[in-house]
Amino acid sequence: MLVSQFTKERVGAASAVAASLECRFGTSYAASDIVMAAGADSAINAFMDAVLEPEDEVVAFAPCGQMYRALVEDRGARLVEVPLDEETMLPDFVALECALTPRTKLAIVGTPNDPDAMAYPEAVADGIAGALFRAQRAFGHAIMLLADEAQHDMANDGAQNPWWPAFYRNSAVVRSSDVSASVAGEPAGYVALTPGMADHGDVVAGVRRALREANAAYAPAMAPYVTVLPSAAASPVPFAARFAS
Repeated sequence: MLVSQFTKERVGAASAVAASLECRFGTSYAASDIVMAAGADSAINAFMDAVLEPEDEVVAFAPCGQMYRALVEDRGARLVEVPLDEETMLPDFVALECALTPRTKLAIVGTPNDPDAMAYPEAVADGIAGALFRAQRAFGHAIMLLADEAQHDMANDGAQNPWWPAFYRNSAVVRSSDVSASVAGEPAGYVALTPGMADHGDVVAGVRRALREANAAYAPAMAPYVTVLPSAAASPVPFAARFAS
């Protein structure tokens, strides 16, 4: 069987991303868990195509990017914004519990989540993951978490943003190299789907189908050569799926 150069480059990039994530965070990804895309926006769009249906509900946290609302509503779903606690400026967990309903299919977390590039503390990630896990048990279906990490290197004061797959198994992480690798206009984006997440094979297939239909199945010409590898100082974060699905 002949394998095109395009396919070899795409598989090679996915393998490099999987190895980098495992080294940095301790999550054992395979190349088949990584779907390459032409930037973060196309990856987010494809993931929503794969998991959302009309009348689903999506939870997002204030301040919520308007792109999320537009993408959610374009699919006939509804975005529910969880407000901030006015004292802590972190998510209001009482409001989060109220926002989760039998129609909730997805939660979106931006990393960092606000214009000041404040990283969520570990306790907040624990609280969000715990609320989603309890909702899954109560409603009898999987709730996905999408971590938009296109700007993940922009946290202030050296703060470390949470690695969401370590807190919640049904997580997908979207990243792009155009910011972190300073290659504006040549974004090598991808979706990393946590091994063991619910409906893993169907979600991977849905993301790939949506990218093909949008003609965004791979990044521009430089993308095969751009791989953000971990620095020598990076400390691996143990993969502890605290809330098993």
